[in-house]
Amino acid sequence: VETTVMAHLERGNHRTALNYLVSLEGGEEMKSEKFRRQVADSMVNVAISAEEVHKMNLATNAYEEARTIFKLDKDSGGNAKLAVKGCIKIKKLQAKEMEGVQDYDSAISHRSKVYRLLDEENRTVAACQQQVKIAYLHGENKGDYVKSVEALHAAIGRLHKGAKSVDYMASDRVDLLILCHEMQAICYIKSKKWNDAVDQYDEVLPLILKKEGQDGKQYNSVLIHKSALLAMMGNYVMAAPTINKYLKIAEHSDLDLIVDDLDHALALDTNAATHIKLNNVGKAISIFERKLAFVKTLPNNDGMKSDTMHKLGCLLANKNQPKAALTLLDEAQRLKKFVYDGKHKSVLETTWAVAATSHTLGDNNKALKEYSVLLDKMAKIEDMPVDAVVIHNSAGKLFFEDGKLDKAVQFFRQALHEAETAGNFQLKSEITLNLANVLSARGEGDKALELYGKLLKTKQLKKTKISFLTRFNKSLLLIKMGELEQAKEILHKIAETRSPMANGVKGNILLTLGNLAISEGNVDEALDYFGKSLDVADDEDFHARADAMRSIALAQLGAGKPDKAIAALEDVLEDLLNSDVVGNTVNLLTAEIWNCMAYVYRKVGDLGQAKNFAKLALQTYKADLGETNPVTLRNVSNLQLLLLEEAESLEKSEAKSIIDAAKFEMEETLEAFVSFDDPWTYRLDVASLKTNLGLVAIWQGKPKKARKLVRQIKEIELPPDHPLEHRVAVLEERLGELEKKKN
Repeated sequence: VETTVMAHLERGNHRTALNYLVSLEGGEEMKSEKFRRQVADSMVNVAISAEEVHKMNLATNAYEEARTIFKLDKDSGGNAKLAVKGCIKIKKLQAKEMEGVQDYDSAISHRSKVYRLLDEENRTVAACQQQVKIAYLHGENKGDYVKSVEALHAAIGRLHKGAKSVDYMASDRVDLLILCHEMQAICYIKSKKWNDAVDQYDEVLPLILKKEGQDGKQYNSVLIHKSALLAMMGNYVMAAPTINKYLKIAEHSDLDLIVDDLDHALALDTNAATHIKLNNVGKAISIFERKLAFVKTLPNNDGMKSDTMHKLGCLLANKNQPKAALTLLDEAQRLKKFVYDGKHKSVLETTWAVAATSHTLGDNNKALKEYSVLLDKMAKIEDMPVDAVVIHNSAGKLFFEDGKLDKAVQFFRQALHEAETAGNFQLKSEITLNLANVLSARGEGDKALELYGKLLKTKQLKKTKISFLTRFNKSLLLIKMGELEQAKEILHKIAETRSPMANGVKGNILLTLGNLAISEGNVDEALDYFGKSLDVADDEDFHARADAMRSIALAQLGAGKPDKAIAALEDVLEDLLNSDVVGNTVNLLTAEIWNCMAYVYRKVGDLGQAKNFAKLALQTYKADLGETNPVTLRNVSNLQLLLLEEAESLEKSEAKSIIDAAKFEMEETLEAFVSFDDPWTYRLDVASLKTNLGLVAIWQGKPKKARKLVRQIKEIELPPDHPLEHRVAVLEERLGELEKKKN
């Protein structure tokens, strides 16, 4: 036999040699153990020779044929083990080759064969390592996490076989057991079986703790991932103590970090999330600031840095610090556009945050630009990270505030259609109210009243916040339509209700009743309403308190008590100064109060003080809103008006430099408003500035220029009884006098 086989092998006829040996299996000689051994040994020689010339399939066949024969005898000798070893070696090589060409089914088949061979040899750890690789192929490469879990479960069972408990296991078995549990946790997370994943973490943590102690890297890494999973599940009660355990261990460790950079970053994220859920936003901000400082030290950190900036920016915006928030969000957006595609979910989320924060800051131009990007992407991306209803509703609010009523109506109607299609009742009600309000502002009172009525007839909204807001806005429309008694009836009913849902609107109700009393000359009654509005304002709602105190001050001024008016405004300023709230919101409110102070001092003839407070307000608007914001530009215009009034009392030689400077500022401001390319929205600003410039032209003795400005003002549609009408009349009167003089 050996001679024949060697002759075939010398000629390279490995297949012929193997076929010859296989043909002998049916003969009478095979009954002899010695002959069987000779045939099997020859098959091993064929396999070894085939391996050397890379005929792997043939080598595998030869080894397997030899194994079959060796199994017939109890004492098969060394070549039997060589056959098994060779078979395992080739199957592993074949598995790797299949993995290389991404034929994962074939790779799994080969590794399954290796597992069985190793298991038959009682090589438990090596066999289970093959199961782990099979699990990886099922999960990572094929996305079949069910089969992956099955393979890992089989490995865990095999590792426990023959061991009374984990305490009696060899260390290499324990290491593999830990890996199996960790991989099962990942598989369960990938297949969204959260509780099963938590169970796997609970299984593995004691094993790792026993192996390396609580200061170990692997123990703390798993601890972090378990807490992150619990937070993602919304189980913050369990997530908080779990992540705190890691943080305490890390705090007392001699190492800078006891886990990898990414794990530590995840720990900070999770810790911040638990504090947000517990309504401790200040602490969450502090944690994200630490995380931002940490990720800046890491290489290739743009993705993580931008994500951290986004989260920190959103939290600062939530804490009424929109200016600081926008700085972070702008940078986050820039980095994300560099790291990701412009359509990436993360980029669009930050674009939304930039738009909303810019809106809060009053930078409507920037907000509109960012909303336009989102609106454009909505038509091209199916899975938008921000709800289309929310985007259209927010865009509608922005256009409404910006005075672009037609655009506002368009977007509110679009948002309403989407909310109805999605069955989002809450947003549908809110959008319907927004649409009614903009129709009211557009002068379509009947349509607005129809929508208000529709909301008030909806049973689900009875005695809800939306219901009371609807009644309030309906009353404002009725006042505008001259239906004062009907409006008062609605306002009084809301003011007298005990429903807590009305609390959010009661302050404004009382302020409105106070303003109605002022219009009727009942100052004492108005002061009573304003005082009640102050009483119902929450101690922490500095905005509502400031509104009430400002109304009290203006009522006192109207009653001829400027000292009390100034005292009331000074109280507001002191409250704002001592407030714990910082940031853009409180700064802008302070600027509004300074403008009120300027108004009061102007009324009592103290133009110097009026000018000082107007300058303070203007500085704040420039710092917080920017120099080209419409609100800032209006304050520039108001300050120039004060300067012109001051100049009127001076000698012409002294007044000239003041008037020239005011003229220059007003012309610059007028040019800025015109550059917005929205003549209807900013028509009143343009008319006011042209009126003031007309008065300057008269002072300079330039009737032709003044007359040209008057003609331009006449082309602008002013609302009935607007204060500008009186100023334009004064301009025309003075122009007439100047023209008579010149003639």
